[in-house]
Amino acid sequence: MARNLHTGELVEAEELWNMDVVDKDAYVCRGCATRVFPASYDPAVNKRRPYFTLGKGNHHAQGCDVDGETTIVGRARQERVGGSDGFPMPFPSKLSLSDGHPASPAGRAAPAFASATLAAVHAAARAAARRQYHGHTVKTIRPLCRTYINFPNDRAYLPLEIPGVWGSTYAQLFWLIPNKKPAYFKNPRHLFHAPIRWKAEPVISDTYCELTLSAGQWDSATRCYLSLCRLRVDWSGWSDTRRRTLLHEIEAARTEAVEHARRDSQIKGWLFFIGTQDRVDPALFHADDARFICCLAARMTWPERQLAPA
Repeated sequence: MARNLHTGELVEAEELWNMDVVDKDAYVCRGCATRVFPASYDPAVNKRRPYFTLGKGNHHAQGCDVDGETTIVGRARQERVGGSDGFPMPFPSKLSLSDGHPASPAGRAAPAFASATLAAVHAAARAAARRQYHGHTVKTIRPLCRTYINFPNDRAYLPLEIPGVWGSTYAQLFWLIPNKKPAYFKNPRHLFHAPIRWKAEPVISDTYCELTLSAGQWDSATRCYLSLCRLRVDWSGWSDTRRRTLLHEIEAARTEAVEHARRDSQIKGWLFFIGTQDRVDPALFHADDARFICCLAARMTWPERQLAPA
């Protein structure tokens, strides 16, 4: 993730997939004013996910704690890292349903946005010095999903707000689709997640894309599924670019899962989505907003005191 120099907004690297033209000079580190550069963002050429890089010979500014985040994530797998005084690194605490973006002339930063960027960078630096963060707003679920994956011992404490979805913490808002006969949830709308089933190719039509999940009624005797849950994505109103991006992310997650599984067999491809359970078929789920669907390769863990939703 980087900060757009023109708008001051935080930008996920995956958003580069949806841009007709990528401005290579439009981004700075989210924790300091150091320029960062987009890489691996052309889906026609690059199989891996896009990312931001410092470039050869560059370094983060003194006081920037972005490099230290890897250490924090490693510790978070074993213990809770947050506390009453805040969290040791930036984390998303609210999902915005607005898709509006401030406009600015191409190729140069508007003064107000440049000031906003500088102020945000300074705020991040001050927070890093105190190791105290209290959340920020994001426009897609991907940062939420990465936080959920990386901080299993903090899920019950980290605040999260998603308009229209019940819950106030990560543990409450993320809803695992279980391996049992599909039944109706008390609340049909959640931020659902389940492993994606690679053996089943997406079913594609002009109006929807249907993805099969490795979740459903499991038979222990035969060690196979009697039925599988599916996500039907209504993409009738999506652009061709948005459609390609969804399929490309799924394929990127497949590649990542295969590569990482060689050293960790518990790494799977996970599909996350804000959706609604079908009123007739409890094994079918519906989603229609590209911002609220993502696929990531990860090793998912649940602390003993945190039970996955049933």
